[in-house]
Amino acid sequence: MAHPGDLTGRPETTGATAGPGTGRVLTALCLGLMLSMLNTSMMHIITPQIGAAMGASSLSGLQWVGDIYTLGYAALLLPGGALGNRIGRRAAFLGGVAVFAVGSLLCALAPVLAVLLVARVIQAIGVAVMLPQTLSILVHEYPEPAARARAVGIWAGVSSLGVAAGPVLGGVLIAIADWRAAFVLSLVLALAALVLGYRGVPGTRHGRPERPAAFDLPGTVLSAVWLIALAYGLIEVSDYGWGSPQVIVALVVAVLGAVLFCLLQARIARRGGRPLMPLHLWRVCGFSTANAAGLVYFLTQTGIIFFYNLYLQTYQHRSALVAGLLFLPMTVCMAGLAPVAGRLAARFGTYPVLTWGLIVSGIGCLALFLLPHGAALPQLEWRLALFGAGVALMSSPMSNAAVSSVSADFSGTASAVHNTSRKIGSSLGVALLGVLVHSAGSGASGFLSGLSNAMLFCAVLLFACAAAVFVFAERPARSH
Repeated sequence: MAHPGDLTGRPETTGATAGPGTGRVLTALCLGLMLSMLNTSMMHIITPQIGAAMGASSLSGLQWVGDIYTLGYAALLLPGGALGNRIGRRAAFLGGVAVFAVGSLLCALAPVLAVLLVARVIQAIGVAVMLPQTLSILVHEYPEPAARARAVGIWAGVSSLGVAAGPVLGGVLIAIADWRAAFVLSLVLALAALVLGYRGVPGTRHGRPERPAAFDLPGTVLSAVWLIALAYGLIEVSDYGWGSPQVIVALVVAVLGAVLFCLLQARIARRGGRPLMPLHLWRVCGFSTANAAGLVYFLTQTGIIFFYNLYLQTYQHRSALVAGLLFLPMTVCMAGLAPVAGRLAARFGTYPVLTWGLIVSGIGCLALFLLPHGAALPQLEWRLALFGAGVALMSSPMSNAAVSSVSADFSGTASAVHNTSRKIGSSLGVALLGVLVHSAGSGASGFLSGLSNAMLFCAVLLFACAAAVFVFAERPARSH
């Protein structure tokens, strides 16, 4: 049993089982997660049609349809997680879904680009508040470790399905309707999640705490500043390069803001307060390695989806629909195997399955590195499927480790940090890998050479994470 003052102690779970209504809760949480993931990954496909329909005069203005959502989402995840500790996880989840639904409706009805950008900010606010509550609620609904591992496996499967299915669904919706249909789909999913969440998530376990945590306003401001600066800097790298003044200034502000944020959080903790980001969590090996794996996972997956989609459409002249469908092998493996990974984790342990998932993903990236130029599409397809299988194996153990390695009292914060790590990884996937992709010359041959180098880099990162998890993650935490 953990000591009451244990920074990483888990609640008692002996004999605890999930409640009878947890199936409805899990469905609601998965729907909320699905709308978040789809809303992000469909943008790569539908953004060009938005520009054509609205007569966007500049490419930079059109890019902000996706970028402004990323900035708002990244900046508000930490305070969004803390909000659940203040008003209750149920209220934060339902409120976030409701705000997202309003934003989706405004996106679908937007007459001009400016209105669409405002609506995207509203969507980002809703997701930032809603998303951290999903894992936090799961921790409390499934206190028994094996049941929790299986539930997080389903949660992670939905997450993987949403990310990978976005390009497919985006291509289908454009083929049969137009870009507004994507936001209508987001609205429908949000309304379904709202109804199921209202009926299923119990207020008794997830209502307003008796002693709500004080709101860390300075920490919220500083976290927003450095995360916005980081996201902005990484976004602008693709257009202006690493040496441009705006990128350098943004990254310097991000570093200084992060340092000041950490100093402030340490000061609040020393004074006995509840910081937005308790720094002691990073001393927990399972927490740290899970978040490193999350960053590398999303860096790699986002890069693969973005750059191979770009290759298929630009250099092989495939339509958006066909390019999206070519990701189906990866999508099927990710969605089908993630729940299996949850059951494997329940039987063999979280960290062994996470380690093997990272290894298989790394092998998939190594296979992509070795893909011959001009190879037939089946050669690409089985490699994407192999990567998808590895991602499916590591996704749920990774998320489970991020929230289960710390006390349940910090589950909301842990979930917010984990999702922030994933979001930073997504931004790095385009910015950092883009440097490698475009470094090998122009044309299809140069693009493929650069993409091969990027895949080798991803393989090295994944293997390094696997080694870190194997060596460090299962070290027991000290109670004193």
